[in-house]
Amino acid sequence: MIIALVSREGAILDAYRRFFESQGIDLIHMKSISDLFQKLSTTVINGFVVDIQIAIRNTEPEKRWLQTMEGIFPNVRTNWNPETGLRALYRDSSNSETDNLSVFLEDCQKFKPRALRKHVRKNLNFHVLIWPIAAPEEAAERAYTLNISPGGLFACTCFAPPVDSLVWVKIQDLGEQPFKVQVRLTRAWGSGMYIPGFGGSYEGLDGDLAKRLKALL
Repeated sequence: MIIALVSREGAILDAYRRFFESQGIDLIHMKSISDLFQKLSTTVINGFVVDIQIAIRNTEPEKRWLQTMEGIFPNVRTNWNPETGLRALYRDSSNSETDNLSVFLEDCQKFKPRALRKHVRKNLNFHVLIWPIAAPEEAAERAYTLNISPGGLFACTCFAPPVDSLVWVKIQDLGEQPFKVQVRLTRAWGSGMYIPGFGGSYEGLDGDLAKRLKALL
């Protein structure tokens, strides 16, 4: 399993390396969010860790890049102190020690490793209808997009379909024609302080609909 870490160097990096090596994790280290964003265009990972001291110094572009990556990979914010050791907030905020890092790693183990998506998504909110491929449109549920690109979208819903399943999606602003989306990842309601839903890629988007989507973006 491969985890990316963004942190300072020195004693703090040594502490992170000791912990992750004890868990049998291959660690990739970067010194900034921009370094991580560039690295992930060609590097496959299971999740990433950002030290809080790095996160609070992010530039505006880095904040946007971090938000994009958080919508794709399991991730956790951490802090290290030479006296108290590693601390992390993940899911259960009542626990902030390495127990939360262990839970994070369990989720990373379940996550299919991947590189950063090819298409940069924009944070745009459109009303959408979603329903299973085998079901009629009358079974559609209302949702909205958190972000969208020429290659895929993240739809906000408390009832995310299973990973690898195909669903029909209709974006109201594109008209009445639905299109297929393959579910690539899901985020359950109550998983940390993140919006629930699913991320997916378009399957067989036809020429006219693709042109209208491009114009909409």
